[in-house]
Amino acid sequence: MMLVDEFSGLLKRKMGLDSRSIGAAAVERAVRHRMGATGVDDERDYLMRVQASPAEMQLLIESVVVPETWFFRYPESQQAMAQLACERLFGAGAADERVLRVLSLPCSSGEEPYSIAMALLDAGVPASRFLIDALDISERVVEFARRGLYGRNSFRGDALDYRDRHFIETGDGHQLSQQVMERVRFQSGNLFDAGLLAHAPAYDFVFCRNLLIYFDQATQERAVQVLRRHTRDDGVLFVGPAETSLLTARRL
Repeated sequence: MMLVDEFSGLLKRKMGLDSRSIGAAAVERAVRHRMGATGVDDERDYLMRVQASPAEMQLLIESVVVPETWFFRYPESQQAMAQLACERLFGAGAADERVLRVLSLPCSSGEEPYSIAMALLDAGVPASRFLIDALDISERVVEFARRGLYGRNSFRGDALDYRDRHFIETGDGHQLSQQVMERVRFQSGNLFDAGLLAHAPAYDFVFCRNLLIYFDQATQERAVQVLRRHTRDDGVLFVGPAETSLLTARRL
C-alpha cells in the first residue's frame, strides 16, 4: 500500500495510535476492508473520503481496533479493587452513604466494567453504593455492551460461578442481570476529547488496561495526565502488566 504512512498519521492524529504498536500490515488490512465496504478502489480517493467524513473515520477506527477481552480477565485486580472498596465504604471513619465511582476505559465490549460490578456485588457492596462509567472509542462495541448478551467466548477459565449468579442462559447466549447492567453507564468517545469527562467528579478507581501500549511516548504522557485529573488524590489506577513497567521506567 502506497499511502500506509498517511493513514497511520491520520489515525495518530484522531486517536493517538502509534501504528508501530500494531504494525503497518494491520493498518493496511483495516484500510483495505473499508475500501471494499465503500466500493472505493483508489487509496487516495479513500484517504480523501475518510478525512472528509467523521462517520467513515469512525468506521475505519473500529476496523483497526479489534477488541480481545473476556469476563474477569484480570481477576486479581477486581478482587483487590473490591477489597479496597469495602474498606472505603465500611471501614472506620467511612462516610455514610458514600457512592464509589469507577472508570473503565477502553471498556471494549463491556466485559471489564461488568466484571467490576459483579466483583463489587459479590463482595457485599450494595448496588446503590457504586457507579461505573465505561468509555470506548468504538460506538459499535459500546452498543454491543449495552445489550448485555454474551456468547461463550466471553467466559474463559474454570472459575465461572459468577455466570450462574449474574446471567440467565438464553437461546442466543447468556443475558446479564439488570442489577449488574444498571450500575454501568456506557459512552463512546476518545480519552483526549476535552469535553468527554469535563464535569465528572474524580473517580475512586480507574481501570485503563492495554491502551497506553498503543501510544508513543508523548501520547502516553498526555494520557497519564488526563487519567490523573480524573482520579481522586487517594484513588487507584489499574493498568496492564506491560504498562506498569512502562510507567515505572518513564517515572509516570
